[in-house]
Amino acid sequence: MQASVVVIGGGFVGQLVQLAIPEARVLDWRKTAPVDHLETRVGPQYLWEPIDGVPSSAFLVTTLVDGLEPTDESILRYKTKIGKQSDGGNWGVQFQHEMLGWASQLPKPRVEYNQLVRMVDLRGHVLGMTDTLIPYDILISTVPLPALLSMLITGPAYDINGFKSDPIYMTDEDLQIEIEGMTLNYISDPMVPWYRYTYAGVKKYAESLHPQLGCRRIMPGKIHPYSDSESILAQLELENCICFGRFATWRPDELAHQTWQTILKWKKAVGL
Repeated sequence: MQASVVVIGGGFVGQLVQLAIPEARVLDWRKTAPVDHLETRVGPQYLWEPIDGVPSSAFLVTTLVDGLEPTDESILRYKTKIGKQSDGGNWGVQFQHEMLGWASQLPKPRVEYNQLVRMVDLRGHVLGMTDTLIPYDILISTVPLPALLSMLITGPAYDINGFKSDPIYMTDEDLQIEIEGMTLNYISDPMVPWYRYTYAGVKKYAESLHPQLGCRRIMPGKIHPYSDSESILAQLELENCICFGRFATWRPDELAHQTWQTILKWKKAVGL
């Protein structure tokens, strides 16, 4: 008998799971679908590698710091500005001056919207919704790890106070001409409220870690490493609860193509 796979979160990663496991049931709290299909090149977002089996296209991505080709010194100034000078990431990879980016168009999702998960019973393998219960064999979470932990009513006890993140405040404006490819310009000056400008298509996007007039807030935004996150993920997996995506695993440096590879590897390992 086929295992019942239920996914919490119908965004990009949830739809990746459904692409890999078509029979997976994907639940999302939003009232309706935001788009007919999911395009991975949205604003300053892009892929480092294409998603297999779906329409994809490549474009040039140019990365700058203060309008110039990145150097170790300018990258450190930028990292210091955003409080991640000790994050331990591979800065040389993140700040490649020129590279190919990819946009992959996922198929129209089969997400069940208006499905708010209120509690998770790990031992009973059941989700508590607003007015019903949903049983499962395997639970996959794509929502931020502390949000998942706050829903648990059974299973190991976890302290969610160690999870730290900074909301991102984003705005955009129209450009006079269309930009080919994508250009990201990181700003190291601490007196400038914006930490990155992205030029893509006919838009300029500006992002800040501080509230700015007319901006929309993106949560959880920039996440910071948490020493207990890997042990938490291992304990959840023992309860048949698997987390995919940088926010669900709380891995700040995880990229979308790495998440896709992890999903495929896990699928093969469990025989789905």
